[in-house]
Amino acid sequence: MKNIISWPYIKDIQEVLKRGAVILISLILIASFTACTPSATPPAVPETGLETEAATAESGWSKEYEGTTLNFIAEATLNTTILKELLPDFTEKTGIIVNVEEAPYDSLVQKVVLDFSTHKGGYDIISMPYEYLGSFAENGYIMPLDEELSKDAAPVPDFSTDDLIPSLWEASTKWKDKIYGMPSNSAVMMMFYRKDLMENEQEKAAFQEKYGYPLAPATTWQQYRDIAEFFTRKAGDTLAGETLTQDFYGVSLAGKRHIATVLEWFNYAWTYGGGLFDSSGQLQVNSDANIKSLEYWLELTAFAPPGYTSATWDEVTAALQQGTAAQAITWADTAGSMEDTNASKVKGKIGYASIPTLKEGDKKVAHLGSWIYAISVDTQNKDAAMLMMKWALSKSIQLQLSQKGGLPATISAFSDEELNEKLPYWKQTMVSLEESRIRPRIPQWGQISDILSEQLSRVMVKEVSPADALSEAQKQLQEALKDALPVTAE
Repeated sequence: MKNIISWPYIKDIQEVLKRGAVILISLILIASFTACTPSATPPAVPETGLETEAATAESGWSKEYEGTTLNFIAEATLNTTILKELLPDFTEKTGIIVNVEEAPYDSLVQKVVLDFSTHKGGYDIISMPYEYLGSFAENGYIMPLDEELSKDAAPVPDFSTDDLIPSLWEASTKWKDKIYGMPSNSAVMMMFYRKDLMENEQEKAAFQEKYGYPLAPATTWQQYRDIAEFFTRKAGDTLAGETLTQDFYGVSLAGKRHIATVLEWFNYAWTYGGGLFDSSGQLQVNSDANIKSLEYWLELTAFAPPGYTSATWDEVTAALQQGTAAQAITWADTAGSMEDTNASKVKGKIGYASIPTLKEGDKKVAHLGSWIYAISVDTQNKDAAMLMMKWALSKSIQLQLSQKGGLPATISAFSDEELNEKLPYWKQTMVSLEESRIRPRIPQWGQISDILSEQLSRVMVKEVSPADALSEAQKQLQEALKDALPVTAE
């Protein structure tokens, strides 16, 4: 059938076209007039995100990973608490959300190993004890970061590896010439002591009369032992001119079957000339030096609170903080709690010094306890995780962490004049970091720790002698490490 269009319909179309042409010409004239006429109010610009991109570029931060969620696990410490408080700054700058899980030391390691070994991918980024670096690297749990650091992936305005404390960088990042992480804190052991008691004239005179030399913070283990004996008092005795209402102890120490006891003992062993391995990498757990160091430590228990056999670093801290002990070898990251007005009975009364040595003039040694930021090989958010690590170690965040009582990992934070004037433990912490020594980071660390904690705790409860305990430890470790000996990389 033919298509027939009637004339009247064509006329209607022509009329519509005429009217459309008139309207189009009118719009063109209006637009031309508007373009040539100044306007008091500029026309609105559609929101394209260009302004946000420009602001981001100007600040040096990238929002390339906005909307990403990272799962992060760390030890339940003051450092982690402070970092959680600061994380909104990271989210604001990057758009990345970070879920933080806190766990005690033992529980954290168990959780992470379970997640990594089953490849569940529950954690993108972790803060872990550095002694597990070898194990996690050898098992392929954490990813090497050499490439990311060399190409400066995920740049952060005020982050630089040059600002990281050298001793932390070596211990917390490198395993067999590859970089697997970055230091998350600067935990190190040092000596805490009651400086108010050391400076008391009555106590100084009494100490001089009894021991024949001036009372001062210990620099040798003999002095440390004398001070522990001297300040051990019973309720009703006088201490610095005041009558005691409870027993007071000359030293606080860890003695529980726990990693805390192992880590404290290393300080004694090293300063006595001992350690786990000899210069050729063979085991020397039952060496004369190690036995003597353990005998000395056992002697100190006579001047410690009766609950030392159940004590970890938590109880050591509490005894000092509550004013019931005169001195301890403990962790610098607890110093902030000593100066806490709300929680401490000894604010302003604690002094901080290097760990004593066997003889005057011996090389100072401090046990390093740094933790590591590392990225899981199972993460789908590697670049976002790198960005978070760098943010946490940036100068501005490290400074804020320090101001709130945490321990940083950067030179700039420890060099800050205001912090050095304000915090009585700041200078000594840096000194101790320079004196620091690392514990073994080999894959068999877990077995080493378990065997030593059992044998050391048996000594502390006086079940076996130091010599017998270390001989048994030597036997068990020889079997556990037989395929790894000699140890050439710690």
